[in-house]
Amino acid sequence: MNATMHHARRPALHALLALAVTTLCGAGMAAPTDVPEAPSSTGRTAAPRDTQAASDRTITAEVKARLAAIHGLNAGNIRVTTTDGVVKLEGTVRDDTQRATVMKLARDVRGVTAVSDELRAGTD
Repeated sequence: MNATMHHARRPALHALLALAVTTLCGAGMAAPTDVPEAPSSTGRTAAPRDTQAASDRTITAEVKARLAAIHGLNAGNIRVTTTDGVVKLEGTVRDDTQRATVMKLARDVRGVTAVSDELRAGTD
């Protein structure tokens, strides 16, 4: 193949390459006026683990803040942990009335799905 023939094919090759790139880049892209597709699944999905962990930390912080606001309760005697919305309360309270108050307080926090009562009344 001589040099003249080689140069004559170059513009055609560039045009073909440009067409291929344009076709590949534009494939599957919706025009701005297109209606978005419906979601592929209508089922409920689980929250990502980091989102759940953040929610659990928020729940724990809220329960602790509410415990600290109860007059006559030593909130430092109660350990609060939350896993997947389940609040676990461990420690000691003065009596069963205080235990019931603490349990209700924890249940009333937004996002709490259950409360595990591992509190002891009195100092044992």
